[in-house]
Amino acid sequence: MPEKNKFTMIPIKRTDVFQTIIQHLSDLLDSQQIQPGERLPSERELAEMLNVSRTSVRQALKVLESTGRIETRVGSGTFLCEPTAVSMSDQTSLIRLIEGGVTKDLLRQLIAARTAIERAIFEDYAWRANKSGINQLRDLIETNREIFARQLVDNDDAGLDLSFEKKVAELGGNAILIAMQEQIHDLWVLAWRQFGYTPEKTDILHEEHLAILDALAAKNAGRVADLIIQHVDKEIE
Repeated sequence: MPEKNKFTMIPIKRTDVFQTIIQHLSDLLDSQQIQPGERLPSERELAEMLNVSRTSVRQALKVLESTGRIETRVGSGTFLCEPTAVSMSDQTSLIRLIEGGVTKDLLRQLIAARTAIERAIFEDYAWRANKSGINQLRDLIETNREIFARQLVDNDDAGLDLSFEKKVAELGGNAILIAMQEQIHDLWVLAWRQFGYTPEKTDILHEEHLAILDALAAKNAGRVADLIIQHVDKEIE
């Protein structure tokens, strides 16, 4: 078996920020200032209130949504959900894996799980990729490159950006894989933040995304599978 590439691991400057955002948002939801069914302040308003980036707020909201506390409605905003007497263990079991701390062994398990899900998504889309979808992905990659180059988002957020993979899943249209990917992405971001590192440089991510896109455009499913595995399944120093 060939030796895996290694992540270029970059220390996150403020390892407690993401956890702090989640805690502040949880406190807001618990404060009864917002009642079930009412809309939360916008991402921009929350970012200004907490003095953090909108990307960090967005990721924190995704984690809270995965636990069933809030619901995002396209075009309407984010709303506080009604409390439920039913256990949310099915939705929160993945997140609970990291409550006791994130170790390298846990990250290796997470890498293996994400690799399997992304491979299924990308191989499936490789057979149905069309010009419209490829153009959308190319535009997204270029937009991300420009945003990250101008440092319009935090470096930590840029290194943990998963919008390319999410867009491929959306274009593929498999609702089950989309749901599985969303959960593993939430856990990926939260785990690496808690561990204190961004797992890759943004320029490396950009080059790898471009290579994957070229393979998708050629409908070369085997090449796509190899590249997405190399992209995700790297070794931790």
